[in-house]
Parts: sequence; structure tokens; C-alpha cells
Amino acid sequence: ATGGMGLVRAAYSAGKPAYGVGPGNAPAYIERTADVVKAVRDIVTGKTFDNGLLCSSENSVVVDAPLVDEVKRRFVAEGAHFLYPSEIEKLGRILVTAQRLPNPALVGKPATYIAEQAGIAVDPETRVLIAELAGVGRDYPLSIEKLCPVLSFYVVSDWKEGCERCKQILRYGGMGHTMSIHSRNEDVILQFGLKKPAFRIVVNTPATLGSIGLTTSLDPSMTLGCGGWGGNITSDNISPRHLLNIKRLAWETSPAPVSARSERATVGRAEGPMSLPKTAAVVAPAGIAAASLARRIDQFLASRGYAAPAPEAPKGVTAPMPEQAAKPEPAAKPGPAPAIVQKAAEFVCEEDVRQAVRQGRKIVIGERTIVTPAARDLGEQHRAFVQADWRP
Repeated sequence: ATGGMGLVRAAYSAGKPAYGVGPGNAPAYIERTADVVKAVRDIVTGKTFDNGLLCSSENSVVVDAPLVDEVKRRFVAEGAHFLYPSEIEKLGRILVTAQRLPNPALVGKPATYIAEQAGIAVDPETRVLIAELAGVGRDYPLSIEKLCPVLSFYVVSDWKEGCERCKQILRYGGMGHTMSIHSRNEDVILQFGLKKPAFRIVVNTPATLGSIGLTTSLDPSMTLGCGGWGGNITSDNISPRHLLNIKRLAWETSPAPVSARSERATVGRAEGPMSLPKTAAVVAPAGIAAASLARRIDQFLASRGYAAPAPEAPKGVTAPMPEQAAKPEPAAKPGPAPAIVQKAAEFVCEEDVRQAVRQGRKIVIGERTIVTPAARDLGEQHRAFVQADWRP
């Protein structure tokens, strides 16, 4: 959907899949190394294409101070009329609404018609009206997106100031859309490409024609996404590719990593609070022998005050009466906690595994541990992982 926020909202609320795009307030920057004749011709060409109706058409001209006089002469030669301050005020009253939007009655109209409606006398051959402004925002009505052959005009000292002025213009109704730069300085062009909040930055070409792909080989489109800066789902030129639904049949190219989950040892208890636990049935996680795991469980239980259970008597042999049984020896003083009872790692990379292998230690991993594919392959190869699930 394109053509205004009303149409975009209608498309979004229709209950059907939709692409919506945003407004443009495209600045055109003429840097001091530019080919002035071509730059001015390109800007006028872009602004007069369909009477400036495209949202990517130039709305402002930003010029380096050393070029101002030459640029003005070239604009006049191309059919531009520079407005006097009183004429700027007249034009602002009829072209810009109280909501700071362009007057629909003047959108897409020729410059001579707009001048006549504003009560401004111009040459019948006038193609563009230009208003010199000192700033951007609500106090400068003609700094909005105008959608007709009217340009605002700014003078800056150098490309850095020009950079900031272009950002101000884009933030005032053109975020993520389009801008143009006319320059032979590739370093400046690169800085503009990196720092401007616009997804189409066309170089040494009309912004209108370059943005829609006519002079730049971008995807041909009149629906131009503004990406996250402009609140859109895409920054692309919307093309038939965006309307395709593609089915994909995919074969496995690498096996899925399998993480072995160990069963926890279950400890049966009698009715009394300190009764002797029954022998636990143990399934060892990957990397730990069953006997070693059972021994560690016994150590843990001993540290909590439970004595090891007596072995079951063989079949056919009567167990001795309690008074005949030998007195149990006092429980050994519990040793230090086993090294395996440590917090599971949160993240494991390939270098972590290499260090563990060199140091001869294990890496404890749990259900929530993030292990990179390369680390998992290396760790399984060297049996460097220990699952943390066995801990009580």
C-alpha cells in the first residue's frame, strides 16, 4: 500500500497480508566537488517528473556555500523561480495545512498553477518554485514533504553540516526513505551512505528516477519501503518477488545434535523422617561410569547423614536378628564435595572445549547450556562433556 497513511492503515486493517510503506521528504545535497550543471539539471528533472507526485522526489536542496551563486544561476537557467520572503509566506499559507501536510488541491499541480493560487507572479515557463529557508520543522512550513514542484533551499558550510541538515530533513517526515547526493568525492559519498537514515541514497542522478530503478538498476517499483526507521516491515523496493510464496523441500545436510538426558536416581524412603533409603536404580549420563556415579551418590547421601543400605541377603539365607547383627561402624567423616557438583556452564564455545581437553577436565553442561555446533562436535569427540542432570 502506498499513497498516504490513510491507504496504508486501510490495507493493514483489511485482514489480508499487506505491505505498507511510508512518506518521503528527500533532500538533495550538492557537495563542492559536484558537477553543478548536471546536478541542478538532475534535481529539476526529478522534481518535475509527474509534477513531483512521487514520494521519492526531491523536496529540499542542500548546497555547499562555495557553490551557492553558481547553483542559483543554473536553477534559474533550468526554469526555477526563487521566492522572496513575502512570497514564501504566501505559498506556505496555501500549500501547507494546519496538520503540516500538503494541500491535496495542489498536490501534483504545475508550478505556474500553484503560484497563481498563491497570488505570486512568475514567468509562464517556470518549472519549479524554490524557497530559501533557515531551518526545518513546524516553524518552517515549506520544509515538509510537498508532492509538487516546490523545493526548499539550504546553504551549509561543508559536508559535515550538510550531513546534519539532511538528517534533520529526513527526520521531519522522511525517515528511511530516499535522498540524493551529487559529488565526486567518494569519501564523502561513503559517509553519507553510512550515516544517513535513508535506505535509498542515490548518487549523481535524479532522486525520483534513481529510487524507482530507472537510472540505477534498483528493482523497478513505485512502492518504496522505509524499513525500521520508517516503521515498515521492509526497506526494499516492493517488487513481484515480495508477492511470491515459495515452498521449500529440504533434506537433512547435517544430523541433529542429540543431548542424552539421564534419569535421576530415585530414593525410596520409609515412613520415618530419618529412615534408611533404599538402593537407587541409576542410569549414568554420558561420560560417567555407572559404578562411579553410584559411589558419588552414596557419598552425597552420607554427607546428609544417611548410612549406606545393607546389602540384600542371598536367597535361602535367613537374615540375622537385629540383636545378633554386628554394630555398624561409625560413618566416615564426609570428604569434600565431588568436583562434578558444579554449576553448569551457560555457554560453551570451541575454545572452551580445547582448554578443557588440554587441562584434562570435564565441562558440565545442563539443559539450558548453549553449546555451539563446533564445540559440541569437538566435545563429543574428546568426551569432554558431563551432563549436570544427575545431581539431586
